Amino acid sequence: MSKISKERKATYYLGMGMGILGFILFISVFFSFSSAISDPDPFGGPPSFANAIVGMLLMIGGAVVASIGAKGAAGSGVILDPEQAREDLKPFNEARGGMINDVISNIDAIDHITKPQSTKEIVKIRCRNCNGLNDEDAKFCKSCGKEI
Repeated sequence: MSKISKERKATYYLGMGMGILGFILFISVFFSFSSAISDPDPFGGPPSFANAIVGMLLMIGGAVVASIGAKGAAGSGVILDPEQAREDLKPFNEARGGMINDVISNIDAIDHITKPQSTKEIVKIRCRNCNGLNDEDAKFCKSCGKEI
């Protein structure tokens, strides 16, 4: 199984960090706005919404960077190279194939357990001569050979 490179992992975590920082900046505007309403400061103006815009841009940029880190540049569509995209997405495809195989094997096991085994009723006929058991469609006894 192929491994994801350290650079891609670092890019993914950088994107996640950007997204978290953007979310904090975005939410901070609401807290500063609510504190300005509850305690108006005569010397300070209304809160700036620039943090919300910067926060939103950081969240969007962080999502893009995290996607590039997770799927690689070609796998996320930044570079249009189908061969490189296959290579970038190989860890995910191997994992997906493994999960599908696990599900299929579990379904087979469940079917084996839940479906009742079809048991055909076996009828035997006892020979009058030797009391041997024979199949119901037998014309002669297996043991003694006499006609049933």
